[in-house]
Amino acid sequence: MSRVGVDIGGTFTDVVWMDSSGDIHFDKAFSTPNFLYKGVMEGVGYLVERGRNPQEWLKEIDRFAHGTTASTNALIERKGAKVGLVTTRGFEDTLIIGRATVARTGGLPLHQAMDFIYTEPPTPLVPRELVRGVNERVTADGRVLVAPDPSDVKTLLTQLLEMGIESLAVVLLWSFRNSAHEQLVRDIAKELSPTLHVSLSSVIAPHIGEFERMVTTVANAYVAPISRQYLDRLGTSLSSTGFRKTLHVMTATGGTILPADVENMAVSLINSGPVGGLIAARHLGESLGWNNLITVDMGGTSFDVGVIANGRFEIEESPFLAHGLPSKLPAVKIVTIGAGGGSIAWTDGHRLYVGPESAGSEPGPACYGRGGTQPTVTDALVVMGILHPQRFFSGRCELDSVAALSAIDKFVAAPLGLDVHEAADGIYKVVTSKMADLIRKASVEQGNDPRNFRLCAYGGAAGAHAALLMEQLGIPAVIIPYAASVFSALGISLSDILYSASKSFPLTVAPTDSFSSSVKEAFEDLTSQVQLNIADSGIELSNFVFAYELDVRYKGQINSVRVNWNRPSLAVEEIPQLRLAFHNLYERRFGKGSTHENAGLELIGFRLYALSPQPKPGLQHVDFPSELLKTESRQVFSREHGWMPARVISFDSLPAEQALLGPAIIERRDTTVWTPAGFSAMRDTFGNIILSRQGAQYED
Repeated sequence: MSRVGVDIGGTFTDVVWMDSSGDIHFDKAFSTPNFLYKGVMEGVGYLVERGRNPQEWLKEIDRFAHGTTASTNALIERKGAKVGLVTTRGFEDTLIIGRATVARTGGLPLHQAMDFIYTEPPTPLVPRELVRGVNERVTADGRVLVAPDPSDVKTLLTQLLEMGIESLAVVLLWSFRNSAHEQLVRDIAKELSPTLHVSLSSVIAPHIGEFERMVTTVANAYVAPISRQYLDRLGTSLSSTGFRKTLHVMTATGGTILPADVENMAVSLINSGPVGGLIAARHLGESLGWNNLITVDMGGTSFDVGVIANGRFEIEESPFLAHGLPSKLPAVKIVTIGAGGGSIAWTDGHRLYVGPESAGSEPGPACYGRGGTQPTVTDALVVMGILHPQRFFSGRCELDSVAALSAIDKFVAAPLGLDVHEAADGIYKVVTSKMADLIRKASVEQGNDPRNFRLCAYGGAAGAHAALLMEQLGIPAVIIPYAASVFSALGISLSDILYSASKSFPLTVAPTDSFSSSVKEAFEDLTSQVQLNIADSGIELSNFVFAYELDVRYKGQINSVRVNWNRPSLAVEEIPQLRLAFHNLYERRFGKGSTHENAGLELIGFRLYALSPQPKPGLQHVDFPSELLKTESRQVFSREHGWMPARVISFDSLPAEQALLGPAIIERRDTTVWTPAGFSAMRDTFGNIILSRQGAQYED
């Protein structure tokens, strides 16, 4: 299978082409925030320009998978659709009230969340004047207490349409137990405006938790129109250039969907791009026999951390889409801070800070020469000598070292009374320490000791910081993948097609036939939903593998634990097996002795996943030179050692399985790997670079 994967970042758009033999080709283009699809097509163009006919090349592509930031950008920048909200009368202020402190501090970095007095909740995605309450009521067990009057529904929808809404969210109380009233509102809305996008909470997020369910549904309505519009434009551009297959879209759940599915799954596209990196890391780990990996992705704007323990992703049950916006759709857990090559360094006159603000691609760091004046991490690497100004981004973007020096001197060094090179080293170490702290948070808080993991470092900027991260965390080895600078795009190209369905259906675990019957009924409902999605996709049902999960908690608790279950039923005699699995997970999460053997259990939710595995080629060996080519030398600055000579070697000149002792710099057209004194770098036969402490040994 010949495939293409694309990931749009804040600074660069990454494009990977894996040909039918499994060889990897890749390139980058600057992201184009106002017209994202143009950056995609420009990146594709860089690959096609290498002696290929664009029309013929795209005709040969079997799969084009894309991680889009259109949904994420629309949410963050508040440039989504104008949404109207219909909810149960008396609950029109749910978005404003929120739940406890979640709407005010949820999703914020800890230092901001703790500063509660000066923290304000975000403006709701739907202004109060576009919210309408309908007189209806369904009970907690799904019985209709008050049926809505269709004429009243028509009146309030007419009001919203006259106010210019572009999308509609319908969130009625307990609709996940009985969705008839939401369906009635949808049907009337479609009669009044056939092209209006409608998001139902009973479809988008059929889960207990009124506020989170409303946020998730409203967010879907907010980003769906712009996401579909963007994908339509990209699809048109691709087809006009020769592409003949179906576009696949990455989701935060760890798989891809088709553009036709976006209407009801647009919210799952938010923050989905970085998940591709974990998919590629898991594939790399499986190929090399490594089950435990901490992944770090450092690009131009952000620093993302993920954990793969025993070959499985960590899952976040209620991820935050943004500040104050919790979602009810589980996602692969990725922790993010604003720490990338474009992160801006600044000072209050007493202390040095880096980020979270980023210069992005427009105007970019001062050294880019694109109008940026603020000093960034990339500027610091140039001033320290780690980055070569003429070799950045394949030489397509020559860096201005004088501008980098001037920016750091003006905004950091002079205010703090430092030498400009000391200030640059300070920027480098501050941002690396921030990243190390985030890695500790992502691993230790889940009961994982980072010393038992390898670090998989990717993204265009990660190679410059990987060795220092390894030292600060006590991690024994770092692997920088062959396609490190476009690793998320590679993972997107390797992703499987994934459909999922879930629902809340609270049940007390009891050894009765009625309990077992209710479990079976819940899974049958989910199976029917997923089979409809599969039928619409045109993919044969036999190509899918089904997996089942149960959300379990102690009776009376608020939070639940997700238990993998290998079948769509739960017989009475299997209850002890469920209890044991729950206790093992609970103790791992909350510590030894935290379980209560005699406490009752509750099932809160049911989940079903239908996975269509896509072919994944094995790692390909990379050609190596027979002997080491001539190396250069460059002065690199650090506060501890001052200026010191470092060997500089091209990646293509580095022989396989020979240790390169630091200080040394390995340069590629897409990334730079810094190997300080006391470290060694080795290129394996697959083109990955392994960093380790000199003389250190590591075994899985």
